[in-house]
Amino acid sequence: MLSAPLTTIKGIGARRAETLGRLGLFCLRDLLYYAPRNYMDYSRAQAACELRHGAPSAVCVRLTGEPRLARVNKKLNILSVGCADETGKVTLVWYNQAYRKQSLKPGGVLYACGRADLERGARLINPSLYSELPGIVPVYALPQGITQKVFRDTVRAALNACGPELEETLPPELIARYGLRPLLEALSALHFPQSAEALRVAKRRLSFEDMLAYTLMIDLLKEQRRGAGGISFRVSGLRERFLKLLPFSPTRAQAAIMNDIERDMEKGEPMNRLVQGDVGSGKTMLALYAMYIAVQNGYQAALMAPTEILAQQHLSAVSLIFGADAVLLKGGMKKSERDAAYARILSGEAKAVVGTHALITEGLQFKRLGLVVADEQHRFGVRQRAAIGNKGEQTDVLIMSATPIPRTLSLILYGDLDVSVLDELPPGRRPVKTSVVPREKRDAMYRFLEEQAKRGEQSYAVCPLVEKSEQSAEALSAGELYEELREKLSVRVGLLHGQMKNAEKEKAMKAFVDGETDVLVCTTVVEVGVDVKNATAMAVENAERFGLAQLHQLRGRVGRGGALSYCFLLASDKEAAQSERLKAMTATNDGFLIAEKDLEMRGPGEFLGERQHGLTGFEAARFAADMKVLNEAREAAGLILGDASLRAACAPLLALAKSRLAEKGKIIAPN
Repeated sequence: MLSAPLTTIKGIGARRAETLGRLGLFCLRDLLYYAPRNYMDYSRAQAACELRHGAPSAVCVRLTGEPRLARVNKKLNILSVGCADETGKVTLVWYNQAYRKQSLKPGGVLYACGRADLERGARLINPSLYSELPGIVPVYALPQGITQKVFRDTVRAALNACGPELEETLPPELIARYGLRPLLEALSALHFPQSAEALRVAKRRLSFEDMLAYTLMIDLLKEQRRGAGGISFRVSGLRERFLKLLPFSPTRAQAAIMNDIERDMEKGEPMNRLVQGDVGSGKTMLALYAMYIAVQNGYQAALMAPTEILAQQHLSAVSLIFGADAVLLKGGMKKSERDAAYARILSGEAKAVVGTHALITEGLQFKRLGLVVADEQHRFGVRQRAAIGNKGEQTDVLIMSATPIPRTLSLILYGDLDVSVLDELPPGRRPVKTSVVPREKRDAMYRFLEEQAKRGEQSYAVCPLVEKSEQSAEALSAGELYEELREKLSVRVGLLHGQMKNAEKEKAMKAFVDGETDVLVCTTVVEVGVDVKNATAMAVENAERFGLAQLHQLRGRVGRGGALSYCFLLASDKEAAQSERLKAMTATNDGFLIAEKDLEMRGPGEFLGERQHGLTGFEAARFAADMKVLNEAREAAGLILGDASLRAACAPLLALAKSRLAEKGKIIAPN
């Protein structure tokens, strides 16, 4: 039943199914496991005087005036209407929802449910209107063309269509052993919880199921690799020759991991190693050493970066070691350039190949690929790790990550990898001075960036959004900040974000690298790997919207040249400025300590998103509130694979794990 197409649900025709397909939703399972991104608790009405800034609120009000529609520009209009209850006045505000104007009649009494904004009087932003309290309301990430109400109705119809006939995915033994709720009950409570406790129990069940499937997937990958032959590289004498090519000596930690790489590559089985190192700890040197070993043994090596900007940057380092034998592949190349690069790679003339993850697509063929290095493993998931084997004969894999993960999670997430930790910074790196900046000191902070520029130093200004959106009306966008700083500061201001064309992004980044831009306004596109040693300051707008790991990654873009550097975290309000999360960033520059703090404060869910490690297809695992459910799932995977009858009972779950791992049917067949 879960595999039935969405068009089997009453009310879903071909057009709506196509819209849902843009979310990757094609069958009942896809829809029912598509979790809300958030919940608004509107189970209790509040008085207007009880509203808290930023909190979801439900108020029973009477409309006291005529609605007003203001057109700000072609892309933005704002609808507002005054209302009140016995305790005070509230203004209801909608962005780009002019159609509501006709239904807002003075004197009408209704429940307004939305997020409170108290900065400019009491307001509710983009509230929904009801005749009675709606309870706990799910909020989904949706594309244009489908509203929250329509999507909720679709999910409800899907649950009704399944009913008691919904097949259970876990055997009774595991449900009883770990105290789990039935699948239908869990899915119903996931989308339409009657209480916070019902939602917690539902998330626990679905987290367990997803993490169990993920762990089984990892174990199946290990089973497949077990006993597989690999390349036995010769390493004797290569370290000494390699180090002569470098202008510096390795740190103690780098030398220890060079030992790990040598042992792995010498063995007659494929290397599968993850190198975890804090920002600026020197992972690139280790990647170059592994590539050097492969090339000196007559093989080709590929270095994959998550962005073209970083790939271009890596080429500079690779070319220092391999000279004309290095080649770059990127999206903006002319066909003639790309064909020439493909030919050099196929012939074996190109020994060291640098590019994005397009390097493992079917169109590119290597003559003798011996090693793949993947930079930033959270963009390089389990399926991609498995797909590398198709490019060579049991190719060695080295994965680098600047996202520190606590050891307790590493054992679960990287079960198919050997892990090395690079826990030492090169000499000369100074800690970045980090502080939380309240809104009233914002102008002074930007004046500081201006003074830094006049001294010849550069800065980043990071925003959470590219453009203002209906869902995040209060957050500052990169476009807005760029225009503001161009007017406010007497320095050169640049703009960089992910929606720009590749040529525009490269031009903006090159201008910053070459010192032609003083302040670069950007989104998190600069989060990974960008290395500008003259950048000594960073301001992060709406810092509370970023995770700790992401803030730490961003902070790593400054302080790379040895000069005293600064990171300013701008909070949107006093409550955010005093949050424990932002204070944790000011207490230490140690990424592993920050990761442990994040795990302690928010549970493992932050680390279980695709952003962190490529858990493609296992969305519900991010619900995990603590480590207990993850460890239980890991234990259950061992029970399943060690017991023939239990393994047979879990055949559907094993099939799911295999299908998630399969890359176009070439890795592990689903059956």
